[in-house]
Amino acid sequence: MTDNSPSTAKTIEIHHPEVWSLALHLHPNCLKYVLYSSVEDNSLTYGTIEFRGESGNYIRALETAIYDNPFLLSPFGRLRILVESDSFLLVPDEFSAGGDVAECRKYFSRIYPDDRRNLAVDSIADAGCSLVYAIDRELEAFLRRTFNNPPMIHFLTPMIKFFNRKAAYGGQNKMFVYLNNDKVEIVAIRNSKLVLANSYPFKETENAFYYIMNAWQQCGMNQTTDEMHITGDKQTRNILLPELRQYVRNVMQVIFPADLLRLGNDVMAAPFDLIILPLCE
Repeated sequence: MTDNSPSTAKTIEIHHPEVWSLALHLHPNCLKYVLYSSVEDNSLTYGTIEFRGESGNYIRALETAIYDNPFLLSPFGRLRILVESDSFLLVPDEFSAGGDVAECRKYFSRIYPDDRRNLAVDSIADAGCSLVYAIDRELEAFLRRTFNNPPMIHFLTPMIKFFNRKAAYGGQNKMFVYLNNDKVEIVAIRNSKLVLANSYPFKETENAFYYIMNAWQQCGMNQTTDEMHITGDKQTRNILLPELRQYVRNVMQVIFPADLLRLGNDVMAAPFDLIILPLCE
């Protein structure tokens, strides 16, 4: 391993990749990665590979980014890929015969009747639901042939799994907020039930504040007794915390999972949604 500092793109040499894990998040304009060893402490490396050129051709831009960084193609022991989709649906297990894939697809087709993309279903048994989403056929085919049929997951799925488990501690209703660069991801648990999981793009901090407080109100959360937990971008978080505390009594930062600290000193600055993946299985 050459370097474990954050990067935009670099030469990385992996010895014995079978004991390493790679997690990728495919964003509209970049690829983010987290890489670490299962047998070596302080092994974490992470970074962002910006897409260059190929305007309007996402697959070509993604292909260039991957093949320009061949370490991504190493035969890792574990690989997970988070994908984004503008069409997705949470289906409660009681509506889908316990997460039956065919039933989930039927509900999706009713909400998005004109969407002809491939459908995928993430089972989230602990939360009592499945997440159904559309994925571009060409993108799915590219990922399957490039990475040999890798596990693909909707980017909200690990957020739901992780925060649903954290919500089990303590009796209060809880809303979890992840400030992920230019979008805010919100998961709300009320009366031990998942009531919201969504993502909202924002450019100004005021927009993020609006989305958070609107979600709080729409979910029927109590300003005095319920809890709001926030993680993600430090600068935006520091601006929002005092503002949110003017309206919600119990606003706190998410406690970072102690099990992950062995990965390295920079682990708390790495992409949260990629870092928590091993805790969501």
